[in-house]
Amino acid sequence: MTPGDRPLECERLAETLRGLRVRTGLSLAALAAKTPYSKSSWDRYLRGTTVPPRQAVAELCELAAEDPGRALALWELADAVASGRGGRPTAVEPSSPPGEPHPPEGDGSPPGSRRPPRRALLAAVVGTGLTAAALLAGLSATGAFSDSSPSASPSPSAPVKGCQGTGCTGKDPEMYGCGADPVPVTLGRRSFPGSTVVKIRHSTACAAVWARIDLGKVGDRAEILVPHHAPTRIEVKDRYDARDSLSTPMVAVSRSDLDQVRACLVRAGERHCFGRTG
Repeated sequence: MTPGDRPLECERLAETLRGLRVRTGLSLAALAAKTPYSKSSWDRYLRGTTVPPRQAVAELCELAAEDPGRALALWELADAVASGRGGRPTAVEPSSPPGEPHPPEGDGSPPGSRRPPRRALLAAVVGTGLTAAALLAGLSATGAFSDSSPSASPSPSAPVKGCQGTGCTGKDPEMYGCGADPVPVTLGRRSFPGSTVVKIRHSTACAAVWARIDLGKVGDRAEILVPHHAPTRIEVKDRYDARDSLSTPMVAVSRSDLDQVRACLVRAGERHCFGRTG
């Protein structure tokens, strides 16, 4: 299923989950190690190709130290649409396994407030068969997604093709779709002891570059250097990162500067840098 084919509800949920994953600082392998869900499952959940179990959303919120109310409200809508229950006058909340935490019934409003709980609004919208746009508008109107709410968090930016050029600098290439379609080009690569490989990746669609480190060692740091820009970097923090591929934040690049882009591996205090090859 392509991003354009996915329901808005599923895209909005996946977008929120990607933002939570960034907040945790965990790789997919680390998420798999800390939860009952595999690396490939997390990949599908974060890309929006599969609606995750409710418990997976709750556990990701816990790892990100985020109140689960907003994410679970989005999950309820995405799950209702994906399961075909969106137009039936049934309650949104599915039965939960024993011991599974439930989202808060209230929304933190002071006693006597006229603002309805998120759960009540969700049930009303799905029960009457209204669209996702109506629900999202309703949630915004009641303040359920308001940044002034103590439990609200900034909404992550658009997923696929979400940036270009200077707008990509400092952003995650996977989260913004620059590492997916079209497939980025490897401008240069170098192998290091222990099966470690560092690559310079370039997305023509996003007009940005980044460094990717595969199978690094704990303590390794990969950097991408572009003329007229501050370097961006990523560190291999634990053994889970060491089994994964990690990308630095992106840096905008012009075609005239491509030949001057350099990537570095910093290992045990030594810098090993290289540029474009081939």
